[in-house]
Parts: sequence; structure tokens; C-alpha cells
Amino acid sequence: MTDREHDAEFMKLLEETRQLPRSIEPPRDLWPGIAARIRRRPAWMRWAALAAAAVVVLVVGWRALGGRGAGWVVARVDGAPSIDGTALAGTGTLRVGDVIVTDDSSRVEVLPGSELRLVAARPDEHRLALTRGTIYAEVTAPPRLFVVETPSATAIDLGCAYTLEVDATGASRLHVTAGYVELEGGGRRSIVPLGALAVTRSGQGPGTPYVEDAPAALREALIAFDFERGGARAVAAVLRMARAEDAVTLWHLVSRVDPPLRAAVYDRLAALVPPPAGTSRDAALRLEGATLERYWGRLRRIQWRREILKGIREIDPRTGLAK
Repeated sequence: MTDREHDAEFMKLLEETRQLPRSIEPPRDLWPGIAARIRRRPAWMRWAALAAAAVVVLVVGWRALGGRGAGWVVARVDGAPSIDGTALAGTGTLRVGDVIVTDDSSRVEVLPGSELRLVAARPDEHRLALTRGTIYAEVTAPPRLFVVETPSATAIDLGCAYTLEVDATGASRLHVTAGYVELEGGGRRSIVPLGALAVTRSGQGPGTPYVEDAPAALREALIAFDFERGGARAVAAVLRMARAEDAVTLWHLVSRVDPPLRAAVYDRLAALVPPPAGTSRDAALRLEGATLERYWGRLRRIQWRREILKGIREIDPRTGLAK
């Protein structure tokens, strides 16, 4: 979506909210949460604070340093985090190659029990490696500037906010709460939009994304397909349970299933959320990039409206229009 299209979508959203009946009072003030998700922020990268009980080391910026080059300025909020084995008493500097380790009682934007290493800090790339634990990131820098490596996949920011968890086996779980994130690894690529999740497995890369309210049985079928060689049986289970709200999942499956299954997946997707004008079924089955990207653009806009208007207006998951 271009900036002009995004602005038009935003203005349409505002107009729809203005037309809401004033006599219907929500159970709580919804606007602070909405405003926090759609307001424009300064064009620089920052880490958003989690709840106080979850935060350990606050990354407050980055700067050019002598000797080993660029680094980040960090500040201890609570607990006993360390940088390369040295306790962080107040503020400190995380240089390229350094590792942050958080103890079980520390509070930071790197959650307790985490290990995080700064790999690169350059004007054109900020790269971290999360070996274990959990981080929360909110990024408003240009796309692809902020990258987090994990043992099983790499998370590439496309203008977003997300939580990323890595367990002791190197498997990870990504939950996107704004924008969208690209996951790459093991020869796979997943695009995870606002309101969706994806899991990874060491040596196998990212699984197929799914929305937050996806049926549990559908999620289980995806695990079987992505990581347990579930094959055609798992695909059939996904198609049987898929709703229009699960179109993001089906779009990914079109290019992931074996060719004999591709038509069934595409046809189920098209039946649930009709493709945009000019989209050719034959081109989609050939995995033509432009065709799939056009379809993805429509699905992403529907998902965005669904999440932004959640609790305010009911959205038709087939069209993204208010009912």
C-alpha cells in the first residue's frame, strides 16, 4: 500500500468512527488504545516499555563509539542484568559483539531469563541476536533496518511492534501487534501481519502464520504440516476448518503445499475472500509474484481494518467493510 492509499484508508476509518451512534457507550474508554496504535511517531527506532513487571534493560538509543565502533546506550531499570559478564549498575554501553544476560528477577525490555547480543549497529542496519528469552520491539524506522536473529529464523522489521520469544531448543514464537514482520529461515519466508502469530522450529524455519483467534484445531494442523510432515492430511484439515478470517494462512499455503494440492488451497482462499480484480487463477497457481502480491495487499488491508476496528465495528472478513 502506498502512503497515499494508507492516508485514504486512515481518513475513511476516521469518518466511519465519526458516524458511530453516540448513544452506545462502550464499557471503557477505547480511544487511548486506538490512538496508541495509529498515531504517527518520530521516524527513529525506539523500544517501547512493557508492563513494569516485565522490563529488565531499557535500550534508550544508539551512538557512534570509538574503538569497536557503534553501539547502544542502555540503562538498568531493576534486577541484575550484565553486559559481557559485567554487572550493569546504572547506564552502560552495549557494543557490537556484547551480550546482555538478564537474571530471573531483572526488569527490562528484554524479559527475565534472556540472552541478547548486539551484532550490528549501523545507520543502515541494527541487528540483534536473541539466543533465548523474550523481547518486545516497537520500530518506526524504515523497513528492513531492524533485524533480530534467533537460532531458528530471522525477524525483519517492516514497520511494526512485536513480541519475540525463544525457548531452550531454539524454537521461537512471534506475535505482531502493529505493522508486519518478515520471518526467514530454513528456506522459508513468512509475512506476519498485525494480529497474527508464527512459530518456528530449529533447522526448519518459520511456520505458516495464523491469526490470534484461529481455531485451536487449525493451529494444530498447521504444526503438523509445517514441522511434522503432516502432508495432504494436515492441509485437508486446515482447508476444512478455515474461515474468511484465516485468509492470511491460506495465502501462505498456496506457495507452500505440493503442486497437486495448490489448486485446492487457492480455490478455498478465493471462495472465502474473493481475489482483487485482475487476479488470474492460473497466474496464482504458477506462483507469479505480482499476482500473489496483489492478493496479499488485499488480505493485509482487511486484516488491518479488522484489528483496528476490533470492539468498535464488526468487519466483514471477506471484504474488510463494516457490516
